[in-house]
Amino acid sequence: MILSGKFIIHFSESYSLLKTRTLILLFLVFLPAKVGAASLEPKLDPIALYGNDIMFDVERSGQTVGHHKTEFAVKNGILLVSNTLSIEIKIIFINAFRFLYNSHAAWARGKLQELTVTVDDNGSTFLLNANRDADGLKIESANGSFRISEIVFPTNHWNAKVLGQSKVLNTLTGRINQVRIDTVGKEPIMTERGKVMATKYLFSGELENTVWYDGAGRWVKMKFEGRDGIPITYNCRRCQGGAFWP
Repeated sequence: MILSGKFIIHFSESYSLLKTRTLILLFLVFLPAKVGAASLEPKLDPIALYGNDIMFDVERSGQTVGHHKTEFAVKNGILLVSNTLSIEIKIIFINAFRFLYNSHAAWARGKLQELTVTVDDNGSTFLLNANRDADGLKIESANGSFRISEIVFPTNHWNAKVLGQSKVLNTLTGRINQVRIDTVGKEPIMTERGKVMATKYLFSGELENTVWYDGAGRWVKMKFEGRDGIPITYNCRRCQGGAFWP
């Protein structure tokens, strides 16, 4: 009888605890959902990481030759991402090379839904259009038209989820590039908030590039080789969601 009494007491306590937990769960389930940027999944919300934009100074041979800006907005639950890049290289005060890049993308449920790219490569124009339908993402450019059913990330670099992929959409060529992405190590990278520790990733294969991401998944630096063999470096001007420092 003593054992039965203990069992009754324990059962009563457990039942009360179960009722309490059930009420808490019901309360959480019926909490109103937030709207706006917060309506995106946290891991897919770049505004929570970066703020409304990212800015990089583009350097070549120790001189700033251009700027890159990525802007984020949310409309009706769709993430809108715009990228602009402007590079001008001068030789004895004469514009020897100019490169302009503009892209506009729409993301939903972690997938690229639409993408338009316009490139002015020193006077030569390149256009890319991509749209998702029930059969996948259709990609059209001067280099051909095709459809891909798998999830693919464009080479805009703000989304660290690309690190888990073996192929990317090269937005300068309109082609799918097979890549291998290796972790090289960690090092301090200068940002608008001072130095932050970031992991260095090496892209190899059909696309060669080096990109740094901090511990939260923010894109903080990039380096690649220009067509003339001289390295081009993206240095963070604003990439931590902080105030703009001129």
